[in-house]
Amino acid sequence: MERASMSGTTRRLVGALLFMPIIALVAVSQPASQWLLMALAALMVLEFSSMLALPMALRAALLMDFVLFALPAPIFAGIETTAGMPLDLVILALAALVVGLIWAVTRNGLASIFIALVITCILATRGLLGVEGGNLVLLALAAAVASCDTAAYFVGRRIGGAKLAPAISPNKTRAGAIGGTIGAVAACLLISSGSWLSPVAAVAGGICLAVLAQAGDLVESALKRRVGVKDSSSLIPGHGGFLDRFDGYLLTLPAVYLYILAIQ
Repeated sequence: MERASMSGTTRRLVGALLFMPIIALVAVSQPASQWLLMALAALMVLEFSSMLALPMALRAALLMDFVLFALPAPIFAGIETTAGMPLDLVILALAALVVGLIWAVTRNGLASIFIALVITCILATRGLLGVEGGNLVLLALAAAVASCDTAAYFVGRRIGGAKLAPAISPNKTRAGAIGGTIGAVAACLLISSGSWLSPVAAVAGGICLAVLAQAGDLVESALKRRVGVKDSSSLIPGHGGFLDRFDGYLLTLPAVYLYILAIQ
């Protein structure tokens, strides 16, 4: 009942307040950010398991696997594997096994794609936090994604008009998508001011991030519609679950990590 009485604006304000401690932790400590990733990975896999009503044995296996995926990079560096196989290959093989198990149990191709994206996102975050200043890159990305989400909501609510993907998410509009793109571009321009990033690169990056963030949102919306739930959980009052709050990072985080690798 409480969730139903909260307006969209209030939910966004509450969400911002709830995530301020997380943002502060990421800003001040990169090692702490790595352990925070483990906690978030565990919460998200529990939400995913609950949405799909997975057997308890599979839930436990997924939980252990996701904690392993999110282990800080320095710990990975000290782990040796047998048969001379690089640890990264072992992790990729384990990730493929997880995706295969989800398909075998649920016969839900969308769920398999979604869990593959979540794994990729977690591995990309772990890799990014292993790079010097990676926590600050995460903060910049969070600002861009939050600006996109906020602008999309308010512009879509104000203007309305044609739906973006009515079969997947009836509340999203094309005007909102354009507003979200403008919001992400504005955030990227602000972040890039005084840095080595040119305005042209900031605009291009903002557009790419907006497209990827909204695509990730639609992927999760499609999965929730497929399994017949409105939110991934009720862990965050007025907001749903952690998967609902982090869907904008499903595609943006891997893209940013690949970009960082490319320019190094």
